[in-house]
Amino acid sequence: MKKIFLLFVLIQSGFAFSQQEPEFVKYNAKNAANIFYYNLSEIPKKIKVKKEVTKNKTLANLRKYNDKIKNIAFLNSPKLQELELTINSLGKQLYSNRDLAEKISKKIETTILPIRDSIDVYEKTLNENLKSFLSKRQFKKWLKYQKAEKRKLLPERPKSKNRAPTNRNRMRRNRQGLGGRRF
Repeated sequence: MKKIFLLFVLIQSGFAFSQQEPEFVKYNAKNAANIFYYNLSEIPKKIKVKKEVTKNKTLANLRKYNDKIKNIAFLNSPKLQELELTINSLGKQLYSNRDLAEKISKKIETTILPIRDSIDVYEKTLNENLKSFLSKRQFKKWLKYQKAEKRKLLPERPKSKNRAPTNRNRMRRNRQGLGGRRF
């Protein structure tokens, strides 16, 4: 009798873990549209600008960029708030209802893509302006910093509760052959 009960409990727990719905990550429309502002105090340190003239030029260009982005955010804030409210209120219904998900994705395309495109234009002009007076090394650090800031905007994937973490280094080491030696 104990064995049957134990078998029943194991089967039920297996079904419970296999049929979990994915967690719905809270949608942030400003992040999806790449609306963010650069921190003026930390950038000269990050890209290691030493000269006062280049530091002032850098800060002036960044101020212009931040002002343009604030203007875009202000003009589009009602659209973004409406979209954010819609997606977050529907939540998990988007997984089950295919038609609703398609309508929402079209709404996202019509509101966010034009905003993102206009921000990309300003970003390209900022990069061209910075490239004109920064050294190659400083500009490379700027691009790296910019990429890292954009990566922060991406939503984190919800971590699965029933999957054990894997060690990627161990997996790479096993593929190398010759007992993990590189040479």
